[in-house]
Amino acid sequence: MQEQNPEKLAAENKKLKQELEDQRILNENTIEHSTALEDELVEKNVKLNALQNKMKKYLSPQLYNQLLGGKEETALVHTRKKLTVFFSDIVTFSEITDSIESELLSDVLNQYLNKMAEIATKWGGTIDKFIGDAVMVFFGDPEFIDDVTHAKNCVHMALEMLDELRKLRVHWQEMGLFHILQIRVGINTGYCTVGNFGSNDRMDYTIVGGQVNIASRLESLAEADSIYLSHATYTLIQDEFDCSYVGNITVKGVHHPIEIYKLIGLRKQEVNIAPLIQKTKSGFSIKEIQFDSASCSINKREAVKKSLYKALEIIDQAEKIAKQKQAEQSKPIEEQ
Repeated sequence: MQEQNPEKLAAENKKLKQELEDQRILNENTIEHSTALEDELVEKNVKLNALQNKMKKYLSPQLYNQLLGGKEETALVHTRKKLTVFFSDIVTFSEITDSIESELLSDVLNQYLNKMAEIATKWGGTIDKFIGDAVMVFFGDPEFIDDVTHAKNCVHMALEMLDELRKLRVHWQEMGLFHILQIRVGINTGYCTVGNFGSNDRMDYTIVGGQVNIASRLESLAEADSIYLSHATYTLIQDEFDCSYVGNITVKGVHHPIEIYKLIGLRKQEVNIAPLIQKTKSGFSIKEIQFDSASCSINKREAVKKSLYKALEIIDQAEKIAKQKQAEQSKPIEEQ
């Protein structure tokens, strides 16, 4: 067997050690590079999540989900759809702002808009925009269910907004705001043009059309803390909600009279007046009624009104009977 040259073996061993060292260095560099890439990827994911969270604050949940899922085109496209449109604003808000400190005003307005946005999202409304103290919401796009559901959800939303406002008034009084902020609401259902409007670099997802203008006009006509509906919306919700007819009113920008209804409340929620007033054998007994216009709910207000109306009916009936008896007693004897 031929003997190996020791020098040759030493040289090969040295070469193998160098190759092993080179491989170790390459492996370490690969690990460091992979770690750096992973750290960079984690950092970019954190930034992307932060950006998406910021987007949520500027977009309605429906539009945000559509864009995130790639279902909504970011192009100047639009379509015609039947929508239910909601407008609200705070009555005489511009006058109130002159007498309120800016810090308090900012807190009040942000609390109000935050609650209104939460309620709109709860009922599936697409928040179009906030215009100062005004709120614009529509139902039916980008997610469509059916016209009746959209109209009823919008009315439910409006009623809950009024109830929430009454709760906020109590809190605002504790903060030092002694103005009673009231809102007015207009709701209309009809065909609108919905989609992206603007330029190729800056666009807005919104709705336009005559039916949008009608909802805005109804809001401006509404009384404080009341909800005005067009006939188109009324026909979709009348089986579930009580409304009172206001009249046919001609509004600016609309060439035909608008049939307007005032929303009273849920029809299925019967108000139990028994705890407030009870008829007796000769009249009635009525419990002490405590009424706070700032915090009283719609149901409580209706219960108080029905109780007082019932009391007045009993009193009027008693007066009629008393007058009849008095007239009979005052007749001459020969006529009796």
